[in-house]
Amino acid sequence: MIQRSLKVFGVLGLAAALLLAVVVLASRSETVNASASAQTESTTKREIIVSGTGRVSAPPDKATIQIGAQITTPTLAAATKQASETMTQVLDAIKAVGVSPDDIQTSTYSVNPIMNYKEGEPPTVTGYQVMNIVTVTVRDLANVGKALDAGMGAGANYLGGISFGIADSTALENDARTAAVKNATAIAQTLADAAGVKLGPVISITEGAVSATPIPFMEGRVMAADAASPGPVETGSMEIVKNVVMRFEIAQ
Repeated sequence: MIQRSLKVFGVLGLAAALLLAVVVLASRSETVNASASAQTESTTKREIIVSGTGRVSAPPDKATIQIGAQITTPTLAAATKQASETMTQVLDAIKAVGVSPDDIQTSTYSVNPIMNYKEGEPPTVTGYQVMNIVTVTVRDLANVGKALDAGMGAGANYLGGISFGIADSTALENDARTAAVKNATAIAQTLADAAGVKLGPVISITEGAVSATPIPFMEGRVMAADAASPGPVETGSMEIVKNVVMRFEIAQ
């Protein structure tokens, strides 16, 4: 009798355990299905993706000049001496028109032998060339022509050109970013209106790396102080461009 009761109890216990397992599995299945449904809904969320461009222009506030001496003589000692003397005069003249010594930096100093090649004979050195080039930053644009005239008048025979820029473009870049976001938002709103949907909140914003460098436009000019100057120097206008990509949700 006792054994029969134990067997019955065992069968009932096994049945209860199996029923509990079925309930747990069903619960887990519902949880997984709910999660998968939420994930599917998330991945199928309707979006509008647009790009926007912001442009900000401003006049430059600095100029960079490459200027120096290129000396060729039969001996190295003579070439080095002449280049040194010439550049001393050039730098003194440039400083005299108001350029700070801190804004003058040697960018190139090279010594090269001048070789003579003849067929059937070993090459021979016929002279030496010394090149001493400095980069000059002129922060007062009214002095650009003066600095050029002073340097060339003091003996410089190399001029690498002039470039203009903005000393601190942080504020302008931020303005360009703001303009890019406004531009992208306006485009997204136009697309939403055309499609007959409501523009939702921003999902993400990504800044592009295109055209972050100022682009010159010839608009203004700086005149040198006297008639012996190299003439008018076009400063131009600097344009900073920023691009963004924005994702908007389409409101339900």
